[in-house]
Order: sequence, then C-alpha cells, then structure tokens
Amino acid sequence: MPILKVPVRYNFGIVSHDEHEKLHRRLVTEYLKKGLADFKIKPRRNPFELTEEFIENFNNASETERKEAFIDLAKKMLVRCKRRLGLNILGCGKYVNLPVAWTEAIMLSQCKGEISEEALEILGISLDHAPIAPEHTTILFFVAECILYKLCYDAAQKPYLFSCEIKLLKLGFLVFLRLLLLYLFGYQRYSEEHKYRLQTGLKALAACEMCYQLYPNILFMVQFMLKAGEIICETAVVSESQLESQENLEEMEEKALHDTTSTTASSAAESNSKQKQFRIKPFLWHSLLVWVCVHNSSSEIDAVLMHVLFYKEQLHQKNWLESVLALMVLGESAKLNMSCLKILMDLVKYFISSSVPLQKQEKSNKKKMSCWHWQIGYIYTNILREICLHGINADLQKTAFLGFCDCGKEHENDKELRGANFPDLLNFCLPSDDYNDPFWVIRYGVIYNLVILRSELLGDVNREGLRNAVWRTLQKQKGTEKDDRVLDAAKVAEVEAKGQINTSLSSKEPSNSTYLLSSQCIGWRVTTAMCHHFLPPIGPNIPLSHLPERKPVLLPHQKLEPVTEKKTKRLSLREELLQAGVPKYPYPDYLTRTDMELRRIINAQWKRELQIRLQLEEKLQELERQAKEKLEEEHFRQIMIWRLEKLHKTTRPYELPFKHEDTKAAEASSSTQLSNV
Repeated sequence: MPILKVPVRYNFGIVSHDEHEKLHRRLVTEYLKKGLADFKIKPRRNPFELTEEFIENFNNASETERKEAFIDLAKKMLVRCKRRLGLNILGCGKYVNLPVAWTEAIMLSQCKGEISEEALEILGISLDHAPIAPEHTTILFFVAECILYKLCYDAAQKPYLFSCEIKLLKLGFLVFLRLLLLYLFGYQRYSEEHKYRLQTGLKALAACEMCYQLYPNILFMVQFMLKAGEIICETAVVSESQLESQENLEEMEEKALHDTTSTTASSAAESNSKQKQFRIKPFLWHSLLVWVCVHNSSSEIDAVLMHVLFYKEQLHQKNWLESVLALMVLGESAKLNMSCLKILMDLVKYFISSSVPLQKQEKSNKKKMSCWHWQIGYIYTNILREICLHGINADLQKTAFLGFCDCGKEHENDKELRGANFPDLLNFCLPSDDYNDPFWVIRYGVIYNLVILRSELLGDVNREGLRNAVWRTLQKQKGTEKDDRVLDAAKVAEVEAKGQINTSLSSKEPSNSTYLLSSQCIGWRVTTAMCHHFLPPIGPNIPLSHLPERKPVLLPHQKLEPVTEKKTKRLSLREELLQAGVPKYPYPDYLTRTDMELRRIINAQWKRELQIRLQLEEKLQELERQAKEKLEEEHFRQIMIWRLEKLHKTTRPYELPFKHEDTKAAEASSSTQLSNV
C-alpha cells in the first residue's frame, strides 16, 4: 500500500497537537473522496507502436494535414522495420529480429499507397536473403495466410493484372519455398489449426488458378504454392485445371482412399516411432555434391557431374518440386564453374528434346502422361538469367547467354533444339501450325527474363555489350514470333520492371534497382541449407604434396640467366579472405570490404600506440625507481646523523659494535666527517 503524504499548510500559525491531528484527518478524507485514480500516473503510449487502429486511421484519414502526419509516422515505422530486417547484412546481426520485422512489414502492407508497395518490397528482399531457421515456422504460416487472403479476396477479383498482385505471388513463392524446406528437414510438427487455415487459403487459390493460364511466370508461382501446400498440409488440393479430365479425378480418389487406409494401418506404428525423415532422390543428392565439390575446390567434380548425367531421367518424375530444387542447386554451382554450366545446359537440352516424342505420343494416345513438366523449363530460364547477372566472370556470363555452340552461323530453318542458351530456346518450337504448342512456355520465359535482364543491366557501363546483345535478340524475336501469348511476356516484364521502387537500402545500389525481380540470394540459401542437412560435414581441405619441379635442360648455345629473387607481393583483400577460409560466394560487397580494410588500419594504428604507451610506462617506472632510491638514501643518511648525535654511534642500526684500540682513531675521524657534513 502506498504511503500518502498530504501537505499541510499552517494558515493560522502554530496549532496544538490535537488540532493538528484533526486537520490531518480532514485532509486525508478529502483526498480519498477525490479518488486515487486521478492521482495515478498513466503509462505513456509508444507513438511508433503499429496496431490495427493505426492502419484503420491511416486508410480513413481525409484531411491533408492528418494524411501527411500519418505518412510521416508510417515512413518512420518502415525505417525501423528495415533496421530489424537487416537488409544490408543478409538478415544476420545484433539488432535483427526477423519474426517481429516480418509481422510489421505484412501489417504495413495493408496501408494504402506507396507505404504498401515499399512494405512488400522490403519483405520480399528479406525473404530472399534471410537464413532458413525452424523458429520462423509460425511467422511464415502467418505471412502465408495473409498473402493468400490478399490474393484470393482482393487482387484476384480485379479484372486486370496489377503489379501488386505479382509482388504478392512472388512473396508467396518465397514463403512456401521456406516452409517446404523446413518440412523436408523434419520440422513437421505443425499445428492442425495452421494446416486448416492454410488449406482453406490454398483451396481459394486453386479456384483462381485459371485466371493466370496466359501468364506462365505467374502460373508457375501459383502451382508451386499449391504443390508445396499439398505436401505441407498432407492433403490434396483439387484445382479447376485438374478437373478437366475424368482420369485425373479417379486417380486422385484412388490416391485418397489409399492414403486413408495406409494412415489408419500405420497410425499405431508411427505413434511410437520418431518423426519421419524425408529421403531425397539421387539426382538432387548428386546436385548437392556438385555444389560441395565446387565450393571446396575438389578434384572429384568431374566424376560427380557424370553421376548427375546418369540420373537425368529423374527430371521426368511426377514430383517436379525436387527437380526444381535440383536445378536451383546446379544453377548456384554454374555461377562459379564452367563445367557445371555445361552439364546444366546438357540436362535441360535432353529434358526438352526427350519431351517432344512423348508429347506426340500423348496426343496420339489421348492419355495424360507425366512427361512434360513445363515448370522445369521455365525455372531454367530464370536460372540462366541469374547466371548472366551474377556469374563469377565474364566468360560464364557470355556462355550462359550464347551457349557453347558456334554462334556465328545462322540456322533460320532449323527448328530442332541445338542448345539450351537463350537464342536456341527462342528458335525452338514444334513444326505444327496449331495453337496447342506446349513449348511456347519456354519462349515466353526467355523473352520475360531477357526483358528483366536488360532492365537490370541498365546503368552498368562494364556490361553494355551484353545489354546490347539482349536488345538485338529481343528485336529479332519480336519480328519473327507469331504467337501473341509469347509477345505478351515483354509487356508484362516491362510493366513489372517499371513498377519497382527505390527502397534506399544503401548508397551502392542504383536507383533503378530491381532486387525483388532477381531473387539473387534465395538459391544460395536453399543450397547451403540443404547441404548442411542432407550431407555430412566435410573435414578441412588438406592440400596434396606436389612433385618437385624439374630443372630445364639447357642447350650448349644457351646461357643460364641469373636467378633474381622475386619480391614478395602483398596479397589482395580477396586472396586474404580465401586464405582465411571465407567462402568464395557470395562475395563481400563494397561496404563490407571497406569496413574490413578500415578495421585492419585501426588495428595496426592501435598496435603502434600500444607500443608507444608501453615504452612511456617503462620510462616512468625507471624514473620512479630512481626517485625512490634517492629518498631511501636520504632517509638512511638522516638516521645515521641522528644516531651520531643522540647515541654517539657510527654503526648502522641493528649492527653489533666491534671496538678495538685501532678503531678509536677511525671513530674520531668519522665523527669529524659527520660534523663537517
């Protein structure tokens, strides 16, 4: 109970003790009548707290001054959200709090205008490069539910395709990709409530799937979300496109009956067993081995690549999600190694070429076959664009665009697939005049990614040649392409590229940055996370002993040149990072390298200052020691004078006197010396 101290004013001078008590009781009763609630200190509310009330007031603000105040406050909240997301440090840092930041970003996306667009933009950047951790499962479910709700009940109801709708679908792709990886890693203990709400949103998304049939770039993300959602929720979601054939419906019913019987039979066994583990196919497993060999500069990479080619038939498997993940892993390896790029192109060339006879067989037999998964061909075009953008050197970027074939020859009438580069994929189509060419999706993806590639290369002076080659390829294809669906890819990509806003992440990024379109870090995150989980750890890389170099054999008329000692050249910062064990990819950016160089200079300067301080301390200690010795000598001299005056002794204290007849003269002489002193 608080102690109440009521101030008492002596208006009538000094009063007696009884009157003082009465006055005190009267003031206390008046104080209690007013109530303690009026005197309590109310806690101040945080003005930057993001609540549903703030979002409602933001959207309903009508006055101009009030709107500007809300916009200013929302921008400050976005700045705080960027700091918590750690956009410049890949989502890892002292002040990074990804669950809270993702929640704030998805809530700010409900505001109208530019605030919503920038919130979606920074959320997409964070989902692209943030680490994959099991503690993010709950917030990922929440973000997935919000995205599905906004897509199905707001964006999909509009008659036209909007850029905000494409951003939401890309966010959904990144979220479901992370949830799928966490499911494959064994974190399968999701609550039934989360699964039920997610399944409800997926059913609504499946009903909207038919709206995106003419846009393969959007349809790929929709089908990826549906396919991953089926695996996560462990239930099949039937879409309208799957209901076209009665055979698929019967297959799904048989599968559902088989699943129910198998679950009832194995429920008792699974209750006592541990959490079930997911086993990847050999094709994906060897793709991960390729990344490990490239990352650790292993000499066994050629043998591993041959094993990858051996399992190329698994690209036609029914579950195309693993094939997509495997191509993403091989794409990350192809950014660093030319042999990996060659194998990747050969795999896709075989996949498309082998799908042509199967597709003709499908038409003749009128039976649905799981032979041609266009999603694999489309994701390959995205991976090829990423290699052109973020390859380790110019040769890799040029080869990814033009391929390994002879590019100087023209093959106008050749409709067969000669390679898996951009020009060859654009020239490939079935020799038929009907509108049912299934490979138009590949050409659509190539044109879409070439337009995005041209917009991302804008302003890069060092790669103007690549941008000009992209422009010439696009102009040539626009003149020869007859399918209007393929030409629509350029319009969608141009609108999407122009719709990007500058998030002001750092000064090193240009104003026309299209970070969300490129998704340059999600492949690296997926690859490293899968390698850490599915592959055993690798020990230190011990270099093998090299053979001694042979001395050159000199001819009689040749003279041996004097050997000059090579001056030790200082290593560059990148070489020092490689020797220190820092991974080769991703490379540190300009700010990171300057910070490391500044830290090195500061450490060197601090060592010099520390050495100077140590030398000064040694000199001060020496001076103190000399001063102390002088004081001790002076003190001893005063003691000896006092002993001579008081005790008439010349011996030191605690020293036994030794008197002799011959010493009397010495004592007399010492006494005279002391008197003189």
